[in-house]
Amino acid sequence: MAIIVKGSRVKVRTAGGSLLEKVALSGPQRGSDIEVIWVCRPEEWEAAEREARDPDCVPWPSDAVVAA
Repeated sequence: MAIIVKGSRVKVRTAGGSLLEKVALSGPQRGSDIEVIWVCRPEEWEAAEREARDPDCVPWPSDAVVAA
């Protein structure tokens, strides 16, 4: 299994079973109840880089995230 770190391209599985492309902003971290990986849309990652700001991101269950 590939190690996921900030900037890694990943695929996340939704509750409905779809796979979405995202960019990881962290490796696995302990959330309040489960382990999560913070992710954002690739477009948001690129915009944040251009604008020198932190991307808007959401926590995703780490067991539903794989390296792309």
